[in-house]
Amino acid sequence: MNIINLAMRLIMLLFWFGVIYAIVGPDFKEVGTMPLILGAVVLVMHILQMLMLKQASKFLNLTAKDYLLVLVFGSFAMNHHRARLKEISEENKKTNEKNRQKKSQSKD
Repeated sequence: MNIINLAMRLIMLLFWFGVIYAIVGPDFKEVGTMPLILGAVVLVMHILQMLMLKQASKFLNLTAKDYLLVLVFGSFAMNHHRARLKEISEENKKTNEKNRQKKSQSKD
């Protein structure tokens, strides 16, 4: 994991702690509703990312931890999954190309 991804994960953790503090903290009226609105928007985006990951789950061996990491960190937790899907896609392209070559050779 590179340093930028790690820093962004830390920022996301701070964001979620801020949202939780805005909900349960003693000065709710001073904080206002902006953290709650931003938290809801980010939560919806992360849920959509989880649903996208769910669609790719037939190619990946996903655990509950993977889904939780995407829920908390969003796209910053998906780098490994993207790389694995790219590898699988490249393998499929090579396999398909070999199959096409075999079919064209058998027709000749």
